[in-house]
Amino acid sequence: MTASPQGVPLDEVLSATWQDQADVGFLLSDPASADIEIRTFPDPVSGLAFRFRWLPHREVRSDVAELERRGILSPDRSEVPLFCDSRDPSGRHCFLCVDNIAVCHPLEELVPMQLAGRDYAAGANFAWIGNDHYTVMPVDHVDQDFTPHVLDAMVDLHTQTDGSYRVLYNGADAGATIPWHLHYQITTDRLPVEDLAPGAEDAYPTTLVRFTDVAAATGYVEEWQAADPEHHRLNILVAGPAGGAVIHVVPRDARKTHAPEKGLIGGFEVCGDLVYSEPDTRPQFDGASADMARRIIAAVQPE
Repeated sequence: MTASPQGVPLDEVLSATWQDQADVGFLLSDPASADIEIRTFPDPVSGLAFRFRWLPHREVRSDVAELERRGILSPDRSEVPLFCDSRDPSGRHCFLCVDNIAVCHPLEELVPMQLAGRDYAAGANFAWIGNDHYTVMPVDHVDQDFTPHVLDAMVDLHTQTDGSYRVLYNGADAGATIPWHLHYQITTDRLPVEDLAPGAEDAYPTTLVRFTDVAAATGYVEEWQAADPEHHRLNILVAGPAGGAVIHVVPRDARKTHAPEKGLIGGFEVCGDLVYSEPDTRPQFDGASADMARRIIAAVQPE
């Protein structure tokens, strides 16, 4: 892990490191010249504009040979010394443990930080969705379960970046693909749900509750989870101006993880940002519309 320069604001460190990761080829494509398409569709019901992104570079993330060729994944890595969580049915090593990252991803430059009193590291998401897209994970290997610390850490990160980074949490069975290690997604891209007018939550395609008070948001989340611990999950977005964090809580249900027109639905999707990359999904992207976005998001509405 590379130490952050003393006295340099965290948002500046993150932005500079993101550019460095593009320059050395750790990102699957350079955001400045990537072959991407972005389409937006105003929604007359909610008053915001849904966003659809075509990001073909993301398909390289599962091509081990190509990742090794580019130096993103070390061909000399060995699974033997790497930490594996016994609950992972694939038997793979944990991709979010910093010691594993040091062995497997020689080009990755982690940014250390302290959030709500605990040690974290941010690594550029090489299969990025938006600008300055990082995965932020605690140094300790702890589950993706929501605890009060989760929201405290998210708000702290938003505060330390002066509101320039929005912070996303995906619960297990709510978009998190690695539920064995707590992590958040952050980006400087404004998400469509942020443009929803105050008091217009009922116009959104799925249940959305917004808070400006951390204790109130925590209480709501804990009550939701306690009502049905087996099935109740959530997505959380912390965004808004510096010093004025708005906590967006989207209740989820473990029985409704996918949308028929999209597949797995996580925090980006429930916030109105719909990402496509697989060649066979190109027709869906070409047929995108505000109605389609509403159907996709409404498909994960809890009972």
